[in-house]
Amino acid sequence: MSDDPAPSAAGAGAERDDPADRPPDGRPARDPRREYDDLIVNRVESTRSPEELRRLRADNEAIREGWVAAGVVLDPADRVLVVDLADRGWALPGGTALPDEPLAATAEREVREESGVVADAVRPHAVHDEVIAAADGSVPETPFRVVHFELRAREPTVADDPAALGDDDETVRAVEWREGLPEEIYGDDWTKRVYERIVG
Repeated sequence: MSDDPAPSAAGAGAERDDPADRPPDGRPARDPRREYDDLIVNRVESTRSPEELRRLRADNEAIREGWVAAGVVLDPADRVLVVDLADRGWALPGGTALPDEPLAATAEREVREESGVVADAVRPHAVHDEVIAAADGSVPETPFRVVHFELRAREPTVADDPAALGDDDETVRAVEWREGLPEEIYGDDWTKRVYERIVG
């Protein structure tokens, strides 16, 4: 695992121009490291059984699509927006990119869907870069990336009814503005590092 800064934009293009960096249908990758040379990166490699990896590739939307955007959303007082999700606990709002959707637009959409807050993406700051491999090599390596954006809320009012937020497979239990991240936060040390990077 490494969380070293990503290579410079000049070098990143050559490194990232291989099939593993492209979605399954061959569309060009949306990796922000092509445009930003100062992102922090958390690289993880994991191994699953072939059966489990096949199931994840078929059933898990985020892994199937390969790109997720999450947001550190700040209000005018620099409070941070967090959501309490039934399957994860307190987390930054975020979710899977739609086909051909720019990642900044994904971050804005997911913040709105999970909290009711309308926010504008400022820029990406970090990439969690994970590659999942089959133990016996029988399933292609599967890249999965979460890009963390800084966003600024236009209007910090959260939705009145958390039950109306999220989607069919995601239950939002609460939405709050906090002075800092909750002690228990999904993604733990990495999420805290991304937050500190953004708020200074």
